[in-house]
Amino acid sequence: MFSPIIRQIDLANSLTLTGLVLSLISVFLAVNGHYNEAVICMMYAGIIDLFDGLVAKKISRTELQSEVGKQLDSIVDVCSFGFAPAIFAYCFGLKDLLSIAVLIFYLATNALRLAYFNTTGLMNEGSEQYYTGLPVTYAALFIPLAFTARFALPDETMKFILDGVYLLLALAMIGNFKMLKLRGVWYGIFAFGAIALTAVYGWASTVGIYF
Repeated sequence: MFSPIIRQIDLANSLTLTGLVLSLISVFLAVNGHYNEAVICMMYAGIIDLFDGLVAKKISRTELQSEVGKQLDSIVDVCSFGFAPAIFAYCFGLKDLLSIAVLIFYLATNALRLAYFNTTGLMNEGSEQYYTGLPVTYAALFIPLAFTARFALPDETMKFILDGVYLLLALAMIGNFKMLKLRGVWYGIFAFGAIALTAVYGWASTVGIYF
């Protein structure tokens, strides 16, 4: 007999756990200085987070699997888009007091935003749905995009840029503004963007640029 806990692992929850594994691999890579590969894993953790909810709506699942999935998603989100990016930045060199303060603020706002969303959910206006503030998943888009500047800028400059990126992300996550929930064609756009950035970082690693 399977454990009742194990029985909650359906396709959607398996995808969510895959995102968690990718985030852990991202941390391992960052700790060992493989930043290009680390941001690739970070991106695909974000892509999986976009699609696991879509899969959850399409498959047949029990009420308990659905409820477990909601809790699992938030736990994985704070690991994938809170802890993992913070550790990535620390490994890259954001170790001064100001940077550490920024990373603490970033992680705290990440957790607070997820807790708020779990309580209030989405806002409905007509046929559209809106988030309050920036969803944490967007960290998996903006951090890899910003990190491409490293191909042209020295690491010391990149540290200042990342300080700014993490601070802006943290402020946006707790911002008092409405953000449209993207759907449809946007899933394809984000997936294509991840593939394009993977090609850039993969090429950089292959030729030994900042490997």
